[in-house]
Amino acid sequence: MTSSFSVPTGRCTAAIVVFITASVVDAGLIVPFTETFTANAANWYDSTGTLPVDWVNAGGPEGSAFSATSFNFVNLGEDDPVTLFRGQDEFLSSGGAFVGNWDSGGVTGFGASVRHDAGVPLNYFVRFASPSNFPGANNVFFVPVASGEWTDLFAPLPNAQLIFEGPFTYSQVFGNIGHVQIGVSAPAALAGVDAAIDFDLDNVTIVPEPGTAVLLALGAAALLRRRAGWRSSHS
Repeated sequence: MTSSFSVPTGRCTAAIVVFITASVVDAGLIVPFTETFTANAANWYDSTGTLPVDWVNAGGPEGSAFSATSFNFVNLGEDDPVTLFRGQDEFLSSGGAFVGNWDSGGVTGFGASVRHDAGVPLNYFVRFASPSNFPGANNVFFVPVASGEWTDLFAPLPNAQLIFEGPFTYSQVFGNIGHVQIGVSAPAALAGVDAAIDFDLDNVTIVPEPGTAVLLALGAAALLRRRAGWRSSHS
């Protein structure tokens, strides 16, 4: 099962484009960028914001590494939201690659690969906020994520699903992003139930506007062709 929005999770393609064409826009922001948790948990933190999430070296969407955490819904009511993964500037998550002005920096989409073992479908959300954690906006993925399988989530930005935490404009929130927080709403079947649920995260992605993305892909392809030609002429 996948969400109504999906994003490819091929690590090789993403790595090539990021390596060749990623540009620092401001305050560390890199567009495009994909956090694949290749070597460690990249300083992403858990629901409490006090401990780094776990790192697993295999078993991700393409069989490779991912980050993981667990949570118990025993103290939550039905539909109560809980943040599970925190990518925040104060932790230097992903080296600060998500920190900066997403509005002028050309970020037009956010994606992630998620998995859980709750045994029932879960509704995911992502919260975007300033370094001071306010103002913020929430994007809810309304297609429930099935238990036990990797699912790709994607949200174009801006979009009509964004819920702003006050009378703010898109530019007021996305002009200074410091926090990216991914979580779920407590399902009725597990609210108040004393059981630890495992959650996995991979391929956290921000993408540029489509025209730029095409140019980046063409640039990557051209460089690969040049490399192939060089190797052929020197073999």
